[in-house]
Amino acid sequence: MNLTEFERSLSDFSAGYETYIKLMSDIKRLDNLIQANEKQLNDSLIKIPFTHLYFVDGLGIFKHQTPTLIKQNRQLIIKYNRKLIKAKKLSSSLHKQLESIRNDYLNSNGKESKAKDKLANKYLKQFGQIRHPKKERTNKQ
Repeated sequence: MNLTEFERSLSDFSAGYETYIKLMSDIKRLDNLIQANEKQLNDSLIKIPFTHLYFVDGLGIFKHQTPTLIKQNRQLIIKYNRKLIKAKKLSSSLHKQLESIRNDYLNSNGKESKAKDKLANKYLKQFGQIRHPKKERTNKQ
């Protein structure tokens, strides 16, 4: 990979990673909403003592918010599952991109290695310092 292709790969990976982070925060937000919704649903049910069974309420009639909560829960779960599928696909794609970048980076040498080192630090600074394996420090005690 030449430097232009390497930089394009790094740029694509960084953009994909930012999308992944946003997607994961959306999934976490939806998970919190689903948990809150399920807590409200569980609170609307009456537990039968000494069993794991529930009544809808004392008369066997749904409380007024229960159908709405069930519908909301269904919609939230559908959104959650769709975003989770997207996140899994994106994660797989990012892993492949990062592996390709890593392999090209490890196979570079000389001036190309220094230039790729600068580019990698520029694009991947949120992941920490990137160093060529030959230049890594070791902590010997």
